[in-house]
Amino acid sequence: MEHPTGKFATAVEAMTDAIQRLRMLPEWNNWITFCAQGAGLREDSFYFGEIRMCRDTIDPGTPIDIQLITEGAQTQASSLAGHDGVYQLSDTTPLEAARILDSIFRHHLNIRPFAQEGNDYAIGAEW
Repeated sequence: MEHPTGKFATAVEAMTDAIQRLRMLPEWNNWITFCAQGAGLREDSFYFGEIRMCRDTIDPGTPIDIQLITEGAQTQASSLAGHDGVYQLSDTTPLEAARILDSIFRHHLNIRPFAQEGNDYAIGAEW
């Protein structure tokens, strides 16, 4: 999955589609890494962030503020639980899971859109 390619309007839509397809697999036992790319501190620089995911477990690499993330994702506080850098998504739809990943990218990993991309950023994942 890659965005932007013209297939999806936003990074959240691209991640929603990827999570939906991954959840449809008969088995999903390997970690998938979602990689985001946004603007760096200088106009001409890039900034990258990664979140690993396997089924309903996510690993953003460092501990996160669950309340900040769920508020940013506009999901129930109970949709995300965990500690020490590994978290469980609880009863989330693919869209809710994608919004949680988006919130982590934006509010925890500080992915910022480039000026010409509106409020969006580049995202990719391989499996």
